[in-house]
Amino acid sequence: MANLDTYIFIKWSDSDYSTGIKTIDDQHKQLLSLINEIYQSFLDYKHLEVTSNVLERLEEYATYHFAFEEKIFKQLDYEDMDSHIESHRAFFEKIQEFKRQMAAGNDVTFGITNYLREWLRTHIQKEDRAYAPLFLKSGIN
Repeated sequence: MANLDTYIFIKWSDSDYSTGIKTIDDQHKQLLSLINEIYQSFLDYKHLEVTSNVLERLEEYATYHFAFEEKIFKQLDYEDMDSHIESHRAFFEKIQEFKRQMAAGNDVTFGITNYLREWLRTHIQKEDRAYAPLFLKSGIN
């Protein structure tokens, strides 16, 4: 049965998150959904059981999403490819840090959700929107 008291921690809005590329936006929406799932588990006092699993799923999906972007960067010889890929690697390093903290018995759920919300917003608005014109010009939508 669905929780009727679901709280949306990050609500999609085109002005905040859209790149104008449907495929990328759909992938970003999936990432938002996973972040919201972690936050909801915090509100439901189930985060100690749930966060680790959702964080694994988030990491798997981010791997898929980043690989998708990086493949296109290489095909299009995107000029900012190296710095963009480095930001992806920094994301994974931060996720690994959170996982280490959780393994040490620390409750980092609130820190995870805040980090993910801020990272996703700034990453989309600054880095992903920078490649959007090239993707669209190349017929990627």
